[in-house]
Amino acid sequence: MAKQPILFVINPNAGTDRRKEGFKDLIHKYLDTNSFDPHIVFTERAKHATELTKTYYQQGIREFVAIGGDGTINEIGKELVNTEANLSLISKGSGNGLARHLNLYENEIDGIKKIPARKPHKIDVGLLNKTIFLCTAGVGFDALCAHRFSEIPGGRGLKAYVRTAFGSYRRFKPVKFSNGQEVFSLTFGNAAQFGNNAFVTPLAEIDDGLLDCSLVKPHPWYAVAKLGQQLFTKKIDQSVYVEYQRAKSFEFDFEEPQLIHIDGEALQQKEKHIEVSIIEKALSIRI
Repeated sequence: MAKQPILFVINPNAGTDRRKEGFKDLIHKYLDTNSFDPHIVFTERAKHATELTKTYYQQGIREFVAIGGDGTINEIGKELVNTEANLSLISKGSGNGLARHLNLYENEIDGIKKIPARKPHKIDVGLLNKTIFLCTAGVGFDALCAHRFSEIPGGRGLKAYVRTAFGSYRRFKPVKFSNGQEVFSLTFGNAAQFGNNAFVTPLAEIDDGLLDCSLVKPHPWYAVAKLGQQLFTKKIDQSVYVEYQRAKSFEFDFEEPQLIHIDGEALQQKEKHIEVSIIEKALSIRI
């Protein structure tokens, strides 16, 4: 019986763990090589994971494994949307929002061992101005934090993100819709959380054909502690400072083009208009 070729795309710079060659040893040791023929590649720059995925898909690979964070998973996953390929996740990022939502947040050894037993499951995919996101996307404070977080040299992790958030909060000015209304943050969730169990869209399900929208209004400084508590206890939708909606699509107009984040990666928009929609059951992930 022929072995199934499988591609491991590894981001060696994801998260706080900077091992590289060690991943190869783990894959050869713990993968069922009687069933799979592993191919292992490392990303070298931004968007390289997308290039590698496209190349190997064209060569006939139909099983892919992302070893990295939500940004790496996005780069791979968006190339596999509406194809017959399957994607497996081994979370090595700073937040790991998608893996946590799918209960796939585990150490790499368990992740490698369990690949053959996991079954393909179709999940929805979000679009923000035609840019694909798998977990969350947004505007405002979260986008600013994503931008500043990307500029941190060396290691990342939860502590670094908390420091970035506190530093950004003191200088952040709410963004404005075209009607003059101010907003602190506007998040669209295909999954329930940013990562690190911060549930910004706690009612979101990844295969229900809907997107969740969590709009956080400007608020006094003394409300931050309670908002933070609600964020980590899946109750932020109950806050008096939050407007929460679920729909297949959303549209917003701003006074100025906005900095956004796509699965935690910052991106400056050229348009003042934002349109968010969903592609149902568009990506196959082994769960």
